[in-house]
This record gives sequence, C-alpha cells and structure tokens, in this order.
Amino acid sequence: MAVRRSRRQRTRPGRAVLTARSVNALGDKGLPALREVSFEVREGEILGVAGVAGNGQKELCQVLSGLRPVTSGRVILGKRDFTGRAPKEFIDNQMAYIPEDRQQTGLAMEADLVKTFIIKNFDRRPFSRRGFLNGPVIKKNADRLIAEFDIRTVSEQSRAKELSGGNQQKLILAREISSNPKILIANQPTRGLDVGATEYVRQCLLDQRGRGVGVLLISADLDEIFQLSDRIAVIYEGKIMAILNREEARLEQVGRLMAGVLEEEAA
Repeated sequence: MAVRRSRRQRTRPGRAVLTARSVNALGDKGLPALREVSFEVREGEILGVAGVAGNGQKELCQVLSGLRPVTSGRVILGKRDFTGRAPKEFIDNQMAYIPEDRQQTGLAMEADLVKTFIIKNFDRRPFSRRGFLNGPVIKKNADRLIAEFDIRTVSEQSRAKELSGGNQQKLILAREISSNPKILIANQPTRGLDVGATEYVRQCLLDQRGRGVGVLLISADLDEIFQLSDRIAVIYEGKIMAILNREEARLEQVGRLMAGVLEEEAA
C-alpha cells in the first residue's frame, strides 16, 4: 500500500503561545545545557528545532514543560509567566508534550489503554465527578480514541507494552491531542518508526498546526524539519544559532549551523 506523504498547507500564524526569553539551564551533571535561548512559537505554526542529538534538546523540552528549573530567563505561555511552575500547571494551561523516549518517559508500560487516555485529566469532568470515576464515559472515550487514531490493539484493556512501537506513539498522540492543546511540544516524534507510522505522526502534527495549535518540533531528521516547519531554529551546544524562515533556509546552511559554524565564518 502506498504511503501518503504529508504536506504543509499555507497558514497565517497568530499570536505567540509559547515564548522563551534568555533561558539558561543546567544539565544533569550540573554543567550549562541551555545558554541564552530565546524564541517564540505562534498559533498555527510549526517551529522546528534542528540540531545534532545532545545539544540541549532534552533540557529545552524539560524547561518548557516545567520538568527542569531555569537558572535565569523566562518561560511564558500566552502572556503569563510560567517560570518555575510545576508541570501540572503547564498541562492545565493546555500544553501537550510528546517526549523523546516513548517507553521510558512517554508511557506507563504496564497501564492499559483506558487508563493511559485519561492519565492527565482523570480528576476532571466528564471522567470524574465528586471523586468518583465514570466508568462508562471512560470506556467510551477509549473506544473513540482507538478508532480515531487507528490504534491496532486487541481491546482497550490491552497494556501499552503489548503494542508495537508505532501504535505506542499513536497512543501518546491520542492522549496528548485529545486534551485540545494550544501548545504541542514534540521531541523526536518519529524516531524508530516505520514509514507508515512516520507519515501518520507527521500528518497529525500538521493537522494540529492547521487547527491553530503552536507546535514546537525537535528533530535530528533534517528532511522532517524541512518538510514540516514554518521556521527553523538551529541549536548547537545549548545556543540558538539562528532562526530561519523555512522557505528561505538552505539545507547546507542549516547543516553548517548545526556544526556551530555561523554564516560569516563560512563566507
């Protein structure tokens, strides 16, 4: 069966929904991982972050979702300063996050699909009322998402670990997108997937862009960055080397920036 290649439609980006202002942060070893990082993600656009793995991408995602503190700088959602707030506050303000490692970070592998779909909002209506879970509504939600995201599974009671890698990623997509986010952070969302699953994930990101979501896409795959992004930010050793309009960016130019070579140095 032929795989349909996802395509970007022209959109007009709106206001900034996620802003990083001069963000600095340390890595796990206590060394600088992010250095004066500044950019904004707007409604209805995909900002792609291109870079060789290990140049601060993980730390950037964690800072922007409340999982890692900044040493200085600001993280802003819409017009509100969220610097130093807990991850739950980011979730409650319509941020969705697809982490790099779907099995270690993205999913509770022993949990069944029913629980996975509601893990972020089990304590809210319609899934819960006065402290009691609404079983029929929760099951109906699971059945709907399994069908909508074409998750291949024996039943909604299957555990996440029993799914293929592509279906595990669809499970994460379904959980995150069904929360109706304004901001979606996707870190290496197609790594390790086959061609069909890769194109499915890419189309999901484009669909979110089309409905006005601001998408931050972190990927080491330059084909993916160029295929999906409206603008491209290049990261090297925790610094944003440049932010380029996708239509004007050149592959070799981005490649040099990923190696830490500025345009004037290459001339």
